[in-house]
Amino acid sequence: MPRVRPLGWAVFWLALVLALVGRPAQAHPTPESRVWIDTTHEGLRLTLLMPLNRLEFAFKSDLTVEPEQVMRRHGQALAKYVLAHVSVRSGDQPWALEQPRLRVIGHDASADLEAVLELRAPSGANPRQGLLRYDAVTHEVMTHSVKVYLRSDWAGGRVAQVPRPLAELDSTHVQMPFDLPASSSPMKALAGLVEDGVMHIVQGTDHLLFLLTLLLVSPLVASGGRWTGARPARATLRHTAAVVTAFTVGHTVALVLGSSGWVQLPSALVELAVAATIAISALHVLKPMFKRGDVVMALVFGLVHGQAFSASLNGAGLRWQQHALALLAFNLGIELVQLAMVLVLTPLLWWVQSRHPRVGARLRQAMGLLVFGAALWWAHERWPGA
Repeated sequence: MPRVRPLGWAVFWLALVLALVGRPAQAHPTPESRVWIDTTHEGLRLTLLMPLNRLEFAFKSDLTVEPEQVMRRHGQALAKYVLAHVSVRSGDQPWALEQPRLRVIGHDASADLEAVLELRAPSGANPRQGLLRYDAVTHEVMTHSVKVYLRSDWAGGRVAQVPRPLAELDSTHVQMPFDLPASSSPMKALAGLVEDGVMHIVQGTDHLLFLLTLLLVSPLVASGGRWTGARPARATLRHTAAVVTAFTVGHTVALVLGSSGWVQLPSALVELAVAATIAISALHVLKPMFKRGDVVMALVFGLVHGQAFSASLNGAGLRWQQHALALLAFNLGIELVQLAMVLVLTPLLWWVQSRHPRVGARLRQAMGLLVFGAALWWAHERWPGA
């Protein structure tokens, strides 16, 4: 009986898992409305998320039969509805509201309406104090609730953190006073962002394993469709620097585009794509799949991982100077962890591959199979409807 190589087993298990988990996505309707608050220099930016299957009762129109037609049919009326049911005041002075930006998220009865509103405090009023009044949906649906969160607040030292709950509104509680204290140190937000970048990649096992797969083959030379031996020390350093730099450039570009809102992809799709990149890179560890293409692979896959990073850094409410500093600090945290891994693992892996090639080959195959199995599990967990 012919011997089945590790790569053959890997492909077999990938096909089997994809066949088992490849089932249609199931809808998960949002049970309540949500409001995210981002502070700005002049006031607030509110991001509202309202389930269409609740909103249609208050709006008095069918919104769930064809959600993709909602904006064409009811866009202007929905904008007026939002403006009529959301307001902020400082004492007796109302804040100025700009026309909301609306879009429908989803394609079935579980779809949501997202509305983004810019609010400016009146002249002379404190833009960090006021009274929010919100009764969209709840003025008609008495059992509905609205959860309010503080998402980003540069002056308060809160950027790229888990949104902080502020209040829960309903039909009997439609007002929420707010008084946001400013941070005593302007560097607090930047220091927190560096720490967030470090923790994001340290706690992200998938990103760490992907970087590990890049480093595992950096000391190796591919020939005839297999890994044949180790590069010289200087060549290994140059090649490792090129691969890691390409990955850094890729995820930095995607981080800028994603956190700025210029490129927005469904988070579930991005997370599934991350698992796919790890699976492919693990197969590359087992057998060269890209002839002299490690750098290109790292660049392209870096774009995918950068989209996942951008979900942790929202630029809402920040001026462009603040957003640039936030990107720099968050990315610095990520790069510190990557640099530490490169400095520790590259010499060790080169020594093993050059001095003990058989041990290095076994280690590489074991790690490739381990990472490939982890990638399959993540793909299973992240598959739509799983």
